[in-house]
Amino acid sequence: MARRTLAQSARVTGIGLHTGSSASAICQGAPSGQGIVFRRTDLPGSPVIPARLSEVQSTERRTVLGQGETVVQTVEHVLAAAAALQIDDLTIDLDGPEAPIGDGSFAPYLTALEQAGVTEQSGDPVVYRVTTASEISEADSSYVVAPAKTLRLTTTIEWPHPLIGRQTGSYDITPGGFARELAQARTFGFLREADALRARGLALGAALESTLVLSEDGLVGGALRWPDEFVRHKAGDILGDL
Repeated sequence: MARRTLAQSARVTGIGLHTGSSASAICQGAPSGQGIVFRRTDLPGSPVIPARLSEVQSTERRTVLGQGETVVQTVEHVLAAAAALQIDDLTIDLDGPEAPIGDGSFAPYLTALEQAGVTEQSGDPVVYRVTTASEISEADSSYVVAPAKTLRLTTTIEWPHPLIGRQTGSYDITPGGFARELAQARTFGFLREADALRARGLALGAALESTLVLSEDGLVGGALRWPDEFVRHKAGDILGDL
């Protein structure tokens, strides 16, 4: 197996879901062995933040990576697209603290990366093989990891809302499978939480063009792409966080 990177650069622009500010992400090929890193081009010296567990600062409503006060947030969508395409080495230039949200799905990043093209380069990719089952629980969430020949995500969510309830889906993570089953699934939120989130500096860029907004008994504008779009999006988020 060879390592994989981008053949050309890819660009996604828009606004940040939580900052509400204009945002641009430029994804570029990187040297073998670098891994995936974010680069804050708006800051002096363009500091680099590796996409590693050790850099996680927060997972409240989005994934935040950082070193000290230098952070990048809402990175899970671009990382999910990169993971689906099995990209090992990538530099993602951000001109602010947040990646653009696009239409709220993973598709803008997947499309941009596919159009840029993926190329192989020398070096062995890092492969993690699960040999024994394990489980991690936190609050009302639990994660079970078990041995398998390929990466497959089985995700269950439950919300007391008529459009959600309890949803479960199983997805084989391949480039084609991700494109068909997960890439178009959009992020979602509840109208009743909007004021409280904005008071805490979150969801400042949320809009119907980028978020599925749920009222007490339905959807505020628009239509679902799948009846179970909610669990599909959560599965994609998990892939990005992995």
